[in-house]
Amino acid sequence: MRRTARHLQPADYNPRLLSEEAFQRPQKSIGRHGIVKPVILNADGTLVAGHQRTKAMKAIGITHTPAVMLGTKVRLSDEIQFNLLHNQVETEASIVYAQPGPIGQWSWIPWETINVVNSRNKPFQQAISHMTGGHGAWGSVVIDDQGQIALNAEYAVVAAANHFDVLAWTCASLDAADLTGEYGVYDWSGLEEQAPVYNQHIVQPKRLRQYSSLKKQGQLPYKSETWEKLALPRLRKAPDLRVVDFGVGHGDYAKKLRPEGFLIDDYEPYRTTPGKYAVDIQGVVGMIRTIERRVAEHGLYDMVVLESVINATTSLDYQHWVLTTVNALCRATARCASAPATCSPS
Repeated sequence: MRRTARHLQPADYNPRLLSEEAFQRPQKSIGRHGIVKPVILNADGTLVAGHQRTKAMKAIGITHTPAVMLGTKVRLSDEIQFNLLHNQVETEASIVYAQPGPIGQWSWIPWETINVVNSRNKPFQQAISHMTGGHGAWGSVVIDDQGQIALNAEYAVVAAANHFDVLAWTCASLDAADLTGEYGVYDWSGLEEQAPVYNQHIVQPKRLRQYSSLKKQGQLPYKSETWEKLALPRLRKAPDLRVVDFGVGHGDYAKKLRPEGFLIDDYEPYRTTPGKYAVDIQGVVGMIRTIERRVAEHGLYDMVVLESVINATTSLDYQHWVLTTVNALCRATARCASAPATCSPS
């Protein structure tokens, strides 16, 4: 479907902020290539994803845009999840090929023709799969004339695995690099009155929990690639390592591993009471006191784990505070396990 750009209603929490210099980039890209990625609308017409592209379109005089409208109105947490998944092109990792269409046109890629050469971002794919399962096929990809998916490769991986066709825009291979990249930074301060909690906690999946519906029974629960590939192998080699899982939502990995004898504390500064947006103040204070006691008795931690924390903090200042705190919790020889890279504290 196509919608008039000036009639689109942005979400109140519009999360991306662009400098004037950065705002020139989408304007130039759209002016040169057109709209290669539809915006996403909630069923009530609210713009769920595509805020900056809509602004860029208006700035250069484009009046209409391709749009995908969700079949039913989704809740706030899913709106936020759509925005994160739609915009996180900087996390592209998988290598995927398919049959391109005519250059400069939309076409449908049959799922049977998608060739996943290297799948590298399982947590991101699991999040996309969860949202397509609940709301249908809502995304799209950009593919170059050589058949490589240049934008939203993880969405194509999910489509191949779940057997649904993919809407694709085909571009010349020389133009592919011009259509990808980072647009601005996230700022979720607009959410404070609607959902006064840390946005990373709102959208963080409930890990290691079996699906309750009959339709999904027997499927694997959502797992953390950071824990499975970075943290657990080290713990199994040295089970006496002292670990703090930082920014963990409901702390599923810590709850699972502590009874197995691993020395793991968890900290979520905005942990909510189940089913509510209200922060569990007593629980948060309890986590802080536990960490204070551990440090007083045993010294700093051997490892700090951050899963989906840095990329979803509310501002660059917030990122700085998180990293400063993490650095303060680590021994001089400690390691910080974090996706997509592993780092050592300075």
